[in-house]
Amino acid sequence: MDNLKYSEFVEMVESYKILPFSSFVPDYPSLTAAAVNNQWHTDAETDPWLWRIRIVQEGHAAYGKFFGDKLCFIKKDLFPVVKTVLTLDKTIDERYNDGLISRPAYHLYYVLLEQGNVDSRNLRKLAGLSAKEDKKVYDKALIELQNNGDVVITGAEKPNGNELAWSSMCYEPSNLWIQSINPKDNLSLVEAKKLLISELSKTCSDKAFKYFSKKLQLHMI
Repeated sequence: MDNLKYSEFVEMVESYKILPFSSFVPDYPSLTAAAVNNQWHTDAETDPWLWRIRIVQEGHAAYGKFFGDKLCFIKKDLFPVVKTVLTLDKTIDERYNDGLISRPAYHLYYVLLEQGNVDSRNLRKLAGLSAKEDKKVYDKALIELQNNGDVVITGAEKPNGNELAWSSMCYEPSNLWIQSINPKDNLSLVEAKKLLISELSKTCSDKAFKYFSKKLQLHMI
C-alpha cells in the first residue's frame, strides 16, 4: 500500500467532514489508519505528525479533543455547526451559570480569551496553574473546554526555539478561530443537529453513526 499524501489527507477531511486522528470511532476511518505505512516523526513533508498542525494553519479544519480525550479534525465549514451542538447553543457564561462548566475551565477560558492564542506552557503559567499539584486541574479544564467546543488547537511551539524539545500545543478560543474562516449564518440547536444527522448519514456506518449520535446527543431534538 502506498504512503498517504498530505493532499489525500485533506481530501479525507473534506469528504468525511469529521475525521479522528486515531481509530477510536468504530468502523470509521482515521488519519493513523490511513497513514499506517507512512514514516512518522521524521519531520519530513510526508510525516503525518506534522499534518495535524499544517491542516489547521492552512485553514482546512478545526483540530482538538472534541470527543473525550481523543483528537479529531472537523472540516472548517462544519465546525461552527458542531460547536453549536457542543455548546447547546449557549454562551460559556450561560453554561457556567447553569452549572455545565467547571470553575477551573471557566477561568482558563477567560485567560485564553484575553491572550487570543497561546501555547500550553505559557497558558498554564498565566492561569496560575503551573504548580505540580495543579497539572491535573489544568489538563482536565483544557480538555473540558475542547469537549464543549470552546477552544481549538491552532499550532505547536518549541520552548525557547529548542528544536530538540517536545512541542507545546497552542490554543485559541473557538469563537476567534471561527471569525477567521468567515462562517455561514448561525443555526439553532435543532437545525444544527438535523444538519449533522444529514451529513453523517452520508459517510458513517451504522456503528459510527451510533457513536457520533450518542456523543453529540443527536437523538435529543
